[in-house]
Amino acid sequence: MKKFITYGAAGAVLAIIVLVVLAILNLGTLIKTATEEFGPKFTGTEVRLGSADISFLSGSGELNDFLLGNPKGFKTDEAFSVDTIKIKVKKESLTKDKIIIEDVVILSPHITYEKQGKTDNFKAIIANVKKAVASEDKQEPAKTEEGEKKPSKAIQINHLLVKNATVTVGGNLTKIFGDKGVSIPVPDIEMRDIGKEKRTTPAEAVQRILRELSQNVSGSVSGAAQEIGKKAQEALKRGAEAFKKGSDALKSGSEQGGNLMKDAKEGLEGMFN
Repeated sequence: MKKFITYGAAGAVLAIIVLVVLAILNLGTLIKTATEEFGPKFTGTEVRLGSADISFLSGSGELNDFLLGNPKGFKTDEAFSVDTIKIKVKKESLTKDKIIIEDVVILSPHITYEKQGKTDNFKAIIANVKKAVASEDKQEPAKTEEGEKKPSKAIQINHLLVKNATVTVGGNLTKIFGDKGVSIPVPDIEMRDIGKEKRTTPAEAVQRILRELSQNVSGSVSGAAQEIGKKAQEALKRGAEAFKKGSDALKSGSEQGGNLMKDAKEGLEGMFN
């Protein structure tokens, strides 16, 4: 009997080791599955992740081909996409109530900013996340085996950097920038100590990051639109001056007046095209 008990205990230990090894080997798959399953519940949009390559032993790795879709009602398909996100996790925290992410670097993301009426795609996503946070707060926390209330999983991000981002526009903004849009650079975004002072759920962290991103993107687009408006006013002023000169020259019977009128017309046509 003792021998069977020993064999049984050894088998249980072996099974646990196998499960741990499988978890380590499939950590990337688990992250991909969790992202695509829980992401849409928070954002109300499509969330897709191509692959995740995270070392359980070092806690560092990469997330590849990440996409955040747009909510229903917007013409463009995506709000945010990026080929590579570098990440470093404090591995000791993976089994704790608070997961600590040491560093997140988002390299050269492509952002689509779409304006619809008084709102835009990022405001709509943030509103969806707010609803998810409010829903989380209303839910009764899970209980441990002893009957105690188990705290919800928290997250802390010590450093986040969004580098070399560019934004194109959609929706109503195409009236300003044209159907093909333009590639507008966004200043690098750097955030520190998210969730360090106050217990923060993943949804709350996402909400804070999206709000910061939205402010920077809308500021960059607004600046570019003002620059376009300024150049358009200057072009109109030059065109008006050229028309006046041409008109005055025509009145005096000068051939140069016809050339000036022609140049002014072509210049204005080129600006509107």
